Amino acid sequence: MKKDVSVSMSQGNVYATIAALPPIIILSGIYIWIWGWQQLFIGITTFLRYPFLTLIGIFVGVILHELIHGLAWKFFGNKPSNVIKYGVAWKVLTPYAHCQETIDVGAYKLGVVMPGVLLGLVPALLGILTSNSLLLTFGLFFTLAAGGDILILWLLRNVEAGVLVEDHPTRMGCYVINSDCQ
Repeated sequence: MKKDVSVSMSQGNVYATIAALPPIIILSGIYIWIWGWQQLFIGITTFLRYPFLTLIGIFVGVILHELIHGLAWKFFGNKPSNVIKYGVAWKVLTPYAHCQETIDVGAYKLGVVMPGVLLGLVPALLGILTSNSLLLTFGLFFTLAAGGDILILWLLRNVEAGVLVEDHPTRMGCYVINSDCQ
């Protein structure tokens, strides 16, 4: 039996923003505590001072974000490349990677979390360690971009290891292939 563990893309975008706020506040707070407000604003203003470069960085980062999802599902879920589909839900301007086969929930969660770790947390933590507020800003932006992924992990919080899931083709989340899930 399939249990739908998903939200609509438009709902998901709202919840994603809320889900991303705690890590953004914590990372920003640590940076400010160590390096101060002035150093933080240097990165933010640099990010905004060069809008063309910023847009290129965001565009490349968004593509990488989705590729990381797909590659993680491919390797951790042992899936062939042809079952990973990429695209954009134009109605809500949301890019996506979609695994078209069932996958173990552990591999699915790893695929969900990897972009937020690699493009969000790692750059933000490196920015904190080096006082590089531009790197922190990049990491914070991609932590925000991973808000939907944080939401999906929350939706799957009660799903036990070893259960199969099927990525939802049109909504944020998945189907759990097990009637015993909560």
